Amino acid sequence: MISDFDNIPELPAIMGPAKQIAYMVDDIDAAVRHWHEEYGVGPFLVTRNAAPLSNAYYRGEKARTTRVNIAFAYVGDMQLELIELIGDTPGLYKEALDRKNYGVHHYAALVVDFAKAYNWALDHGYDAVIDSGVDGLARMSYMENTDAGIILEVIEWNGLTRPYFEGIEKMVKSADKKQLVHEFELADITPKVAVFFQLTKFAIKKLFGQVKPSRRTAEAA
Repeated sequence: MISDFDNIPELPAIMGPAKQIAYMVDDIDAAVRHWHEEYGVGPFLVTRNAAPLSNAYYRGEKARTTRVNIAFAYVGDMQLELIELIGDTPGLYKEALDRKNYGVHHYAALVVDFAKAYNWALDHGYDAVIDSGVDGLARMSYMENTDAGIILEVIEWNGLTRPYFEGIEKMVKSADKKQLVHEFELADITPKVAVFFQLTKFAIKKLFGQVKPSRRTAEAA
């Protein structure tokens, strides 16, 4: 699996380079041990019983709350994400497990203009399997191109999402390397000042009708 990091497909230019490689696993603790013992990866940040998808839609229908255990580490400058689905909530994670797909699940792309990247993807063979977040605040979508055999997690890169990626990277790279697992809660890296700023900015834009929706959101309105 470590070879996956040497053979990352070139993403569409509008998405920029991949910033994360993610895998589905059956047991988060066993997977962490495997990556450490086989490939020397670690330390890991592990968050349990998390519900990272907010205001989510799965294949056009309102999604049920999905809970997962997640482990983060770094291979060089690339973020590694291991995801264990808790229960059997229908969604993209369960689809992968049903297919016994334990290779690369998705690559994450960080985009400043989410609506532009999202709409480009819809026009170039991608389907938005999971949509989450709020237009004008922060959006994320899992976009699948079945012909190319690739799933992209397209993340809006702004003052609300940037602190999460940067916070996780800082925590991993400063963690005690003698300790393999470091437990944390997503709330530990919630950027409170950034949240306030982004909410204020969103409210002003919405007041003046400046929120730019993605095509799917606009069509559903």
